[in-house]
Amino acid sequence: MMRVVVIGAGMAGLTAARLIGAGGHDVTVLDKGRRPGGRMATRQLDGGASADHGAQFFTVRTEEFAAVVAGWLADGTVREWCRGFSSDDGHPRFAAAHGMAELAARMCVGLDVRASVHVDSVRSAGRRWMVSWPATPRGPGGAIEADIVVLTPPIPQSAALVAGVVALPEWNYEPMISLLVALDDRPAVSHPGGIQFDDDPTWSWIGDNVAKGVSALPAVTLHTRADVAVARWDEDDEVLREDLLLAAAPWLGAAKIIDVHMHRWRYATPVGSHPARCLSKADGRLVFAGDAFGGPRIEGAFLSGRAAAAAVLHAGETS
Repeated sequence: MMRVVVIGAGMAGLTAARLIGAGGHDVTVLDKGRRPGGRMATRQLDGGASADHGAQFFTVRTEEFAAVVAGWLADGTVREWCRGFSSDDGHPRFAAAHGMAELAARMCVGLDVRASVHVDSVRSAGRRWMVSWPATPRGPGGAIEADIVVLTPPIPQSAALVAGVVALPEWNYEPMISLLVALDDRPAVSHPGGIQFDDDPTWSWIGDNVAKGVSALPAVTLHTRADVAVARWDEDDEVLREDLLLAAAPWLGAAKIIDVHMHRWRYATPVGSHPARCLSKADGRLVFAGDAFGGPRIEGAFLSGRAAAAAVLHAGETS
């Protein structure tokens, strides 16, 4: 039995961890967030509303992912939201029944997942690895030895963790700024509750969390265009928040604003996709995965995590 550490509790990391654990190995997942999920993130807002502020929905295009999603549908973890936004294209869009963070929580069941762990290095320890992290206000520092480490953060973050050990390709990501607004009435977002923009000067996405089934109380999620996020990334929070609220006004309608939350996603979307679904280094003892490998979608991250697990299990058979 191998000792495996997975860094990152998003879709890729949790998928890899579940499959590696099912293969009979000892797996620990480390994540810097307070809750697992990465961009599968849901926030509770003042007044009792909740809103997804990272990934909004997902699609299914492969048999491998379809088999897993069928289980989630059967147990009520996810549901079909719609089959298109501006028009019905016949292709289902799925949403987590109680928010994307709950899908991540469902995937954590039975796993050793440790939150609020800010891993800062992965270093060689003979034929093993030492994964270490410093103390933070949320918890003590520590270290774990592992035979294999699976790294699923965005490539620049993974590269920093293994600097001086192995080299990774440079990869660009588009940023995004999300704005969550709790309201006292439903927003002016037409059925089925989502709008994907190609030509709006500010927004790429607006979603009604009540229509999606995530919140019992009115709350809207808005995502900026990548170029807007780049141009305004370093602006003062209060100034940026007020400007974004003005840009959101046509969709907020006459509703009163109850609460506002803004979040910057530096690595929201990888630009392009690596030709491999995962990358093995150091004789297969370091494996890199994530949506930069599988494609910039929930399904892509799943496929990358699945490939990473296969690489780990193969390394275990040949070691």
